[in-house]
Order: sequence, then structure tokens, then C-alpha cells
Amino acid sequence: MILLAGIASSYVGYFMGREALRVVTQPDVNSNDKTMNQKPLGGEYKGLKIIQEKDVLQRVYNLVNDQNK
Repeated sequence: MILLAGIASSYVGYFMGREALRVVTQPDVNSNDKTMNQKPLGGEYKGLKIIQEKDVLQRVYNLVNDQNK
């Protein structure tokens, strides 16, 4: 009984892992290459925009105080 449960568990784990890794691909850009002329793929960079913590705290404070009024 325990042996069958172990086999079933390993089969399910293997199947789920294989399906999860099916969509993983290798990046097209070498991350070790630190050249300044390296352009992002797909045109203009559309990643994260760094914002100041002070601005976030001010917005939250303003939202909390406006809701209380």
C-alpha cells in the first residue's frame, strides 16, 4: 500500500514538474555581458520604474486621511 502511494506520488510530482518547466525558456540575452550598448529585446525598455519610498508613503498617508474625512 505504501509502495503504491509512493509510486503514485512520484508520478504526479514528475508530471507536474514537467508541465511547469515546459514554458521555461533560456533568455536570449547574456546577463554576464555588461556592455553599455546592449539594447533590450523588443524595443524600448518597459520594465520597472524606480520610485522613491517617500512618494509612496505620502500617497498612502493622503489616501488614508482622505478616507477618514
